[in-house]
Amino acid sequence: MKVFDDVETLRAHLSVPVATIGNFDGLHLGHQAIIRTVLARGRETGGSSLLITFEPHPLKVLAPERAPRMLTTRRQKLALIEATGIEFLLILPFTVELAEVTAEQFVRRYLAVGLGVKEVYVGANFNFGRGRAGNADLLVRTCGELGIRAAQVEEVRYLHSPISSSRIRRALQSGEVELARELLGRPYVVEGTVIRGESRGASLGFPTANLDTPNELVPQDGVYVTEAVVAEGPRPAVTNIGSRPTFAGSSYAVETHLLDDPGDLYGRPLPGASAPGAEIRFAGGARRTGAEGRAAGPRLFRRETQSRNSLLKRSRADGASRATALGPGPSAKTKNSQKLALSFSATQSACGSRHWLLTAGS
Repeated sequence: MKVFDDVETLRAHLSVPVATIGNFDGLHLGHQAIIRTVLARGRETGGSSLLITFEPHPLKVLAPERAPRMLTTRRQKLALIEATGIEFLLILPFTVELAEVTAEQFVRRYLAVGLGVKEVYVGANFNFGRGRAGNADLLVRTCGELGIRAAQVEEVRYLHSPISSSRIRRALQSGEVELARELLGRPYVVEGTVIRGESRGASLGFPTANLDTPNELVPQDGVYVTEAVVAEGPRPAVTNIGSRPTFAGSSYAVETHLLDDPGDLYGRPLPGASAPGAEIRFAGGARRTGAEGRAAGPRLFRRETQSRNSLLKRSRADGASRATALGPGPSAKTKNSQKLALSFSATQSACGSRHWLLTAGS
């Protein structure tokens, strides 16, 4: 996939382009349906497949106080789009000036004249142009006047409701990672770098991997039964999101304790990843949130230590449900850090609990 941020430079690389436009935050099942349409039409016509998106999110420029927390980092978003098979990605810098362009002007200036688009496909809830005045119907009508084929792709629904990025955000913020997985079509991923913590857990016999993440959105605070996959294979674990449950006044953290300790994780390569890391499955069925989670944390650590053998056996048998790493990244800069990607999924385990996943990545 070739990435551009300038219309004029991109135009020289395109041939009868078939395009789609949108924010594509999370690249959920609805987005994927639109992209499949673009790819299919590109193959049928011999045209270039093109995805046009904006950075930052328009509300971060126009109304920062109302801007949503993004489901993906920039790196994640580009990796997900590239994995679909899209040939060209245009990231238009969203500015106050661009916000003043009307929907009709955008179609003429960017799609028709600037890029020479021959076909364009969007979702049912698509809005664009000044004041979000343009919608899919206006796009189809204006494109038709300019000889561009345009169509609205049928929305994808789950449990009788349309799939949308905002729906996924609500699910994650309420701890419904199983629902988020269904809407995304894959586990939800939080990536970051493992950093040295205060080593309190290690001094008590419960060392933890602390994740410093650039992701804007993590699931609801809580303590979770988990499984980790490292170089030697699966390991039972427990992960806490939020304040550390054992220590009063502790700061916010995303930390994972590997019960079947594989040794020092720092600086070690893992299967399928050039950067060191780990793969963790979060057992959502055993999730404890809020005050309940903080109180239950130490009990979960003790209980899961006792059941580590059964968890380890089950995690090996359940390997088919792992999420795929987003891809190798740069090696950690120091021996005290490593790259990780937390993938939140909802596979059903042999003992009836649900799982989130943490996969190696960067």
